[in-house]
Amino acid sequence: MRKGEKAFKYFKILLFLIVALFLVRVAQQGYTIYQVHLETLKTQEKVKQLEKEQKDLEQEKQNLANLNYIEKLAREEHNMVRKGEIPLFIIEDKDKNNTDGGKNK
Repeated sequence: MRKGEKAFKYFKILLFLIVALFLVRVAQQGYTIYQVHLETLKTQEKVKQLEKEQKDLEQEKQNLANLNYIEKLAREEHNMVRKGEIPLFIIEDKDKNNTDGGKNK
């Protein structure tokens, strides 16, 4: 093998290594970009969720300025009654809900 052919062979090997390293680096950058894209999508979804939550909270804030809404909450969630009203509580029979009337015995 002549000296020029040997140098050309080493040059091709060196060029191949450089191209291989370049392709590996490009693949790494592509993967990084993909990860950033996924994170961006997750963040955008979180922003939409938080905007909806903020809208709901703003609506709740407006509702709490309404006395009828406050009365409704007090009656439904805290079982409060007006003066002179008699509260009515419905209690379900636990035994009735737990048995099937003896049909599956």
